[in-house]
Amino acid sequence: ARARCGATRAMARRGAVVTRASAGFVLRNCGDKSMAHLDAPVPVPGDLEINQPKSVIGRQMSAAVNLPIEVPTVSGAHAMIDVVDGKVMVTDLTSTNGTFIDGEELLPGVPTQLLVGGEVIFGDEFLARFELVQQQVDAAK
Repeated sequence: ARARCGATRAMARRGAVVTRASAGFVLRNCGDKSMAHLDAPVPVPGDLEINQPKSVIGRQMSAAVNLPIEVPTVSGAHAMIDVVDGKVMVTDLTSTNGTFIDGEELLPGVPTQLLVGGEVIFGDEFLARFELVQQQVDAAK
């Protein structure tokens, strides 16, 4: 069994108080960065800052794609991310290798909520596995 990303959800289950200011979200890359499954090495994707109400994840930056993950197992236009009323919704755009939230494959075209601390995989569990974290503007007082 592979290790899951992050400790945010586990902290919440243990009753830890987590104070957040509403500022935005980041997809933190938490894959193991292995490239053994690829024909050639690629740059390791970094974290993805979600700073627009609607974003598209894809293999290369373009007029349609504003969050690139430059890995060959990620489709050209892989998934859409919508931030609606403070909720992050992920929609698979009929990608070749699928989009997964917390281990469950998304049906193409069906928006699915990604919770803070949740894990999303964009077609490549080694290089394109991310945990949703909420950015903080103000520290807890």
